[in-house]
Amino acid sequence: MNAVYIEITDVCNLNCSFCPCGKANSSAVSLSAKRPREFMNTELFKRCITEAATVAENVYFHVLGEPTLHPGFGQFLKRLEQTPLKLNLTTNGTTIARVSESILKCPAVRQVNFSTHAYAELPQDDAMRHLQDVLDFCKMANAVRPDLYINLRLWNVGDATSNSWNETMLAKVNEAFGTNVELGQFCSRHKSFNVTGRIYLHQDSRFEWPILDERRKTRDERNATGTCRALDTHVAILHDGRVVACCLDYSGQITLGNIADQSLAEILETPLARNLREGFEKHELRHPFCQNCTFCKRFGK
Repeated sequence: MNAVYIEITDVCNLNCSFCPCGKANSSAVSLSAKRPREFMNTELFKRCITEAATVAENVYFHVLGEPTLHPGFGQFLKRLEQTPLKLNLTTNGTTIARVSESILKCPAVRQVNFSTHAYAELPQDDAMRHLQDVLDFCKMANAVRPDLYINLRLWNVGDATSNSWNETMLAKVNEAFGTNVELGQFCSRHKSFNVTGRIYLHQDSRFEWPILDERRKTRDERNATGTCRALDTHVAILHDGRVVACCLDYSGQITLGNIADQSLAEILETPLARNLREGFEKHELRHPFCQNCTFCKRFGK
């Protein structure tokens, strides 16, 4: 297994229309547990990384939420250094000026992904301020951590309302690095465009977060054919310790167990996990949540 997604918080400071976290911000109710949003406690985090190290080489610090908002973010990085795990950090970048030093000083951080497509929905002044902070971080990283991979994500291909922001951002990136990067014709085999060093612009299309639609009750109404990389390349742990099969299962629809009660290896061998994995191998989507997911279509048949 390549990675374990550890949702250290489901708290976020943005209200992105494409994200379930943003859609719930008005009520401040957690979509994963129907209760006020939370930060993972230190003991549970220690348990998560200890278990993650037994099955994977990499971790992410999110399913939903903005990980850098966690009050213990810096301490979590230091604890991660005590394991062989490497971190691929995905962030909206709005707090990067505050946490940049701790990130750059942590050798466990392998990659930083900035969700800069989120800025298309912000007031222009806010968007430009956050982008400048991100570009300043990129310059620092290029100087002191040239080994660090950085993706400036524009995951909004096909969304015409984002075109203006994409053009503005591309111009600012080229200005910052003295480059002349052009975004080519997007396709599934060509998503990354090198800016300089290990800094890339990364394009992709938006995806729909899967939900268990109770209105589609019969098997005939759902797509039961398909496959997924869940439980093969990755698994996820929500902020309350529930282990879910997929990094998109923010609400715990396929809860396999709880990391506080069992080892991750044991949870991955539960009857439900084995049944799902067998189904994916046979191109069968055996759970209603999977049958309502459109993301798995990207993996073909």
